[in-house]
Amino acid sequence: MDDLDRDLPLIKGRLAQLNPAPTRHIPVLIGGGGEHKTLRIVAQQADIWHGFGDADAVAHKHEVLDQWCAKVGRDPLEIERSSGVSPQNPATSAASLYEVGTRLFTYGVQGPTYDLGPLRELIAWRDERNLA
Repeated sequence: MDDLDRDLPLIKGRLAQLNPAPTRHIPVLIGGGGEHKTLRIVAQQADIWHGFGDADAVAHKHEVLDQWCAKVGRDPLEIERSSGVSPQNPATSAASLYEVGTRLFTYGVQGPTYDLGPLRELIAWRDERNLA
């Protein structure tokens, strides 16, 4: 994390000098839950934070990230919140994470059978949520 903290401004500088230039801002996503280092770096430099755990754990990390944003003078709404959903009940997991402020969701598909039923459930929840 120390290397990332040190080198991320260099990486952003190089991205800004690409020729041809990117057609959009390339977001920086940092995952992890370290309350002293990782979330501080997220507050200073990331566009997206990816957290882990259930809704209560993620809500706590959101609070810590918001505190770091206040310390470094950044609007916490500038950082999109991301998390993985439970493979056992993805729609319920996503709904509880959504309630605490998570807006991006990942879902892992396990092989070799690749049961997409839970993923369909998650997509149906998303579509219903977006229509509300």
